[in-house]
Amino acid sequence: MAAPLPSQKSATEKMESGSSSSEEAGGGGWDVLMSLPPDMLDNILARLPFEELVRTCCLSHAWHRRWESVPNLHIWFSKRSTAVPDARVLWRCAAPVRSFTARVRMPHFHRAARWLLALARKRVEKLVLKFENPWFSRSAGILGPALFSCHALAHLELHGYCHLPRAPHGFGGFPNLHTLLLSHVALPSGGGEAQLQHLISSAPDLTDLSLSDVKTSHFDDDDVPETCAIRAPNLRVLRLIMFFDNGCRLTEDFPLLEEAVISIDDLFETPDYIDTFRRISNVHGLFIESDSNQVIENPLGRISCKFQNLRIAHLTVNFGKLPSIMSIFSLLRFAPRIEELHIEVAITKRDDENDEDFEIDDDFESDDYIDQDTLNAKISDDLFANLKHVSLHGMKCLPNDIWFMKFVLSKTRLLQSFFVAFGYRQISKAYLDGCRQLAMCPKASPQAKLMVRLRDK
Repeated sequence: MAAPLPSQKSATEKMESGSSSSEEAGGGGWDVLMSLPPDMLDNILARLPFEELVRTCCLSHAWHRRWESVPNLHIWFSKRSTAVPDARVLWRCAAPVRSFTARVRMPHFHRAARWLLALARKRVEKLVLKFENPWFSRSAGILGPALFSCHALAHLELHGYCHLPRAPHGFGGFPNLHTLLLSHVALPSGGGEAQLQHLISSAPDLTDLSLSDVKTSHFDDDDVPETCAIRAPNLRVLRLIMFFDNGCRLTEDFPLLEEAVISIDDLFETPDYIDTFRRISNVHGLFIESDSNQVIENPLGRISCKFQNLRIAHLTVNFGKLPSIMSIFSLLRFAPRIEELHIEVAITKRDDENDEDFEIDDDFESDDYIDQDTLNAKISDDLFANLKHVSLHGMKCLPNDIWFMKFVLSKTRLLQSFFVAFGYRQISKAYLDGCRQLAMCPKASPQAKLMVRLRDK
């Protein structure tokens, strides 16, 4: 096992110094601590970072193997830690291991398979592996088949570019699984979608599901993916982020769903796009992300089902594109009871790539023209009837942006807070002009609190 970081030596160093002082004082040193009830001592030791816990073996002969009997360990290695977990040390841990969290760095991708062999024996309940992003390498993490022997798993997270192995014949799933998060994970070629479908449907208590950029390892533009039907009747949280069609489909309603994050641009012109929203129409919180730079049609304009329970909504918008702007009003139309609306301005070529802020005249020509009078007449005031909190991140002082902010302030009678984070890094003429216009704008709600600031550095 690699030597611990200097900052991680404090606990055991204090133990060693405390032992010497106690022995000099005739207090029996570590015998006093060892005389504690085993459960109490286990509770104390389990709170140590894993690297420090293992180092207690150096304190004395009595402590040589004491750490090996501590159950319910939460083993984690921080992002800053340079230590590489040693599978031989994991074999010596007591079962069960409550959680194991580690960042898998190159060139140590092969170690993950060894860890899983040990962790399966230790009945690990929570497993989080974050593979180093190999942007400058063609390598990808390969998980060993021992993953499917971790039958006690209740929480599984796989991040980064790694390959999910093929499940052995007769694999019954993870019956205790309640959280499954896969991000940038490649499924086995030929049947990978069916394996993922089985993994989800065989977890009756699954409440949190996140699938982000999940694909088959042989995927290319000409492939037609197999269907992965997502069936999880007890789901509370769903994140479905598809940068391309990977075959994942919602084939049933989710009556208990509370929060959803949806990004499915590749399905936009298919019936599955509308069907996805229909299946989640009872959510309380909804985050919709789309590639607003490519939008040529209002992405939410065809949604006809009502989201009667929706109270909090997040939306990405390109204020240079009229269809994208209109998606805000479509959202308010099919979700009339929204109280909190959070808008993130999509990053576009009009945004600054350097520290300099763009001038209004340089950008306006690339924006769609908004006939403000016509829109004012078409958009009814009742769309804003329940809005209480609005936040806008990345706004510019361009005509479309200013028009929208003034429009909302003048229509929202119950508004309590209106927060704007302008997309400027420093105070500029455009920023000050935007602040002035908002301050002078007529407000439908006298109690509305207006807050503005610059973007984060």
